Amino acid sequence: MTPPTSPSRSERAAVWLALTLACRPIEPTPEAASEPVLEDSSQSVVMPGPPDFAELAVRMSPSVVSVVSALPPEGRKGRQGRRPRRGVGSGMVVRADGQVLTSHHVIAEAMSFAIQYDDGTRVAAHLVHGDPALDLALLAPEVVERERIPVQLSERRPRPGEWTMAIGHPFGLGDTVTVGVISGLGRDHDDLGRPEGLDPEGAWSFIQTDASINLGNSGGPLVDLRGEVVGLTTAVRSDGQGLAFAVPAPMARKFLAEVWAYGRFRHARLGVDVSEVDDRPAVRVLRVTPGGPAARGGLLPGDLLLAIGELPIARVSQLAFHSRLSGVGAPLALKVQRGPTRLVIEITPDEAPRAPVP
Repeated sequence: MTPPTSPSRSERAAVWLALTLACRPIEPTPEAASEPVLEDSSQSVVMPGPPDFAELAVRMSPSVVSVVSALPPEGRKGRQGRRPRRGVGSGMVVRADGQVLTSHHVIAEAMSFAIQYDDGTRVAAHLVHGDPALDLALLAPEVVERERIPVQLSERRPRPGEWTMAIGHPFGLGDTVTVGVISGLGRDHDDLGRPEGLDPEGAWSFIQTDASINLGNSGGPLVDLRGEVVGLTTAVRSDGQGLAFAVPAPMARKFLAEVWAYGRFRHARLGVDVSEVDDRPAVRVLRVTPGGPAARGGLLPGDLLLAIGELPIARVSQLAFHSRLSGVGAPLALKVQRGPTRLVIEITPDEAPRAPVP
């Protein structure tokens, strides 16, 4: 057997040169270099990260308060020796002097109440104005110790599916945050299951959310990812899960503007009796008050109200809510069906008679 011979020097050089060329990066030809390189867009999409709810909670916390109330003792009236019950709700700072917006039902039966701010300071407070038909109440501290950070009430209409965070003090536990989405808009008293704590004749157009709301959350803010308050948490539906409701921020803004300007909320009056229509989204005029705003504008019994401006009207509650939201003296353009004819009739609401104080 002939032993293998070692490669010559020239052969080893050729192998080394071949390996060197094989390991070098391939340089494109001038034609190839001029062609753009297309990336797979499905692989290069940058997905946004989850919202920073922790940072949002930190920003909002200084503006959220507890409303602590003393309620009448249970049992027979006038019985001596019974101690007042303690009630706890939530609220939000709406002015630098510490004024707080909360739900009316939080303080409706209270003999006295106090505001507890985020730094633990508790100050006795008095009621500036409350309105059960809106379930809103404005409180003012008896002593202003320092400036507070007010919330920003949103002017926009949120959309179903948007992230939202509820902040409050359920069961007196202190700052508690829950997260969910806007589930729906325009819910009324019937949609809530007709809860006893809310006036069935109120002006309701609730925001629905699946963010968890519990006893003591009422009056706290429902905020969007901008940190703006889109609603004031009010109620849950007791026969369901994930069904919580809030008064929309535009009504809260209107309430505050009215109270700061007039000392009360002036309820707009159209001067009509109406009912819903079974076979179409509209509201039927049953009666027109002689000399009232509707009569002056030319509405007639039997007219169908289809919309206020561009807002469709399918429920009596929608008509009540949007007329109050527009306010006293603000003209409303009503789209009306009268027989086969469609009309636009302008009505300027006046103030509804004020109920006598008991």
